Amino acid sequence: MAKHQRVDETYYRILNTSAGLFAEKGYLGTSVNELLERAGMTKNAFYSYFPSKEALAVAVVDNTKAQWPPLIAQYEALRASAVDTVIALTFEVADRLVGDVAVRGGVRLSLERDTIKTPVAPPLDGWVEEIERLLSPAGEWELMGLSAPADVAARVIVTCLLGTLYASPGGADIGKRLTEVWTVILPGLRPTPDPAARIATGQSLRERARANAAAVAPTTMLRILDPS
Repeated sequence: MAKHQRVDETYYRILNTSAGLFAEKGYLGTSVNELLERAGMTKNAFYSYFPSKEALAVAVVDNTKAQWPPLIAQYEALRASAVDTVIALTFEVADRLVGDVAVRGGVRLSLERDTIKTPVAPPLDGWVEEIERLLSPAGEWELMGLSAPADVAARVIVTCLLGTLYASPGGADIGKRLTEVWTVILPGLRPTPDPAARIATGQSLRERARANAAAVAPTTMLRILDPS
């Protein structure tokens, strides 16, 4: 973040309203005038926060990327099985793509990063390493029959998750698509007689995580569920 940028309520209002436009129209399809109108600001006021559309786009992507480390830590703290934790995390990412316009805008900009001159992180940057880290401690006791090392499994999982995001840019049917992905992946990741039951276990873990977050910081959880 540039040193001259102010970070206050107005900063985040610009970030969220702009993310909505970027999610709808993409980077090239969104004009500065549209950003000004959506934010309800003059050009001078707007530029006092973001010197250019490009700088704003980078900030939207960075804001989305910053959500992932605390989310992963929150789920890891539940100390559930590694596979269930990873399943739950993927569904949480899918839900945020659907319900949080800031995430949706950030993901779309990441997907369109070749249209932005300033380097922008790819979507789910760092997730391969995080999922590998989550799976590695499980060892043989949990991943009996794993057909690939944890790093390979992590790459496959993230690739499939990214494919789901690509196929569902607006979030339509993303939960269904993700269920299909896990139904195919699970038999190769860990022997399980009922992939549907395993997916349901991961979904239950996600509800636990949300309940814990709501109990600790209800106002923060409300902002996550309703970023508007």
